[in-house]
Amino acid sequence: MIILKGVLMGLTLALVFGFGPGFFSLIQTSINRGFKSALLLDLGIVLNDVMIVALMLMSSIQVHLNNDKRMVYAGISAGIILIIFGIFTYNLSPSNIVKRSESTNESINELEKKYKSPKWYIYVGKGFVMNIFNPFVWIFWMTCVATASGQYNGNIYCLVKFFIGVFGTVIIFDILKAAGAYSLKKFFTEKMMTVLNKIIGLIIGLCGIVLIIKVLFF
Repeated sequence: MIILKGVLMGLTLALVFGFGPGFFSLIQTSINRGFKSALLLDLGIVLNDVMIVALMLMSSIQVHLNNDKRMVYAGISAGIILIIFGIFTYNLSPSNIVKRSESTNESINELEKKYKSPKWYIYVGKGFVMNIFNPFVWIFWMTCVATASGQYNGNIYCLVKFFIGVFGTVIIFDILKAAGAYSLKKFFTEKMMTVLNKIIGLIIGLCGIVLIIKVLFF
């Protein structure tokens, strides 16, 4: 049951939060350098996500997040962050996302010119670095860990099972995205991305409002 909830969170992450710069970098890498290179880039992104979540989990355990008062503060903070993130996503320009992914693509091109055939760790490292300097990745995982820690009262066993479900689902979706790169790139036009960002922004904002109401009144 806990893993299933993690799978549902992973689906939310893949469908709602999965169309940022990393998404387009993954598609461009798959088209220009092949499926294997895209998987290596994604491995770097996932490794960074795991590291961030591990750090967040250790922090939540140390501050004893299962304390009722702190759970309320954590829930309200997470809700506010989601609302802010929703507003940002609603107003996000698709051209900015594409530019950031193209910047990543150009840096890989420079590495290819320098090393002719980049080793596997070049792609893994690029995915890791690209992810670690994205502040919204940290914000999202902080919100996710705070919510899960409150739900499971800081139980590390339950939290590990939950995030196994999350990351397992995310990895499967990323593999599918890399495999279907050509079709996906044709589908995600700038107009489509604008509509998608507005829908996603509204969903994230509503999730934040629901979370705050749930923490305060239920």
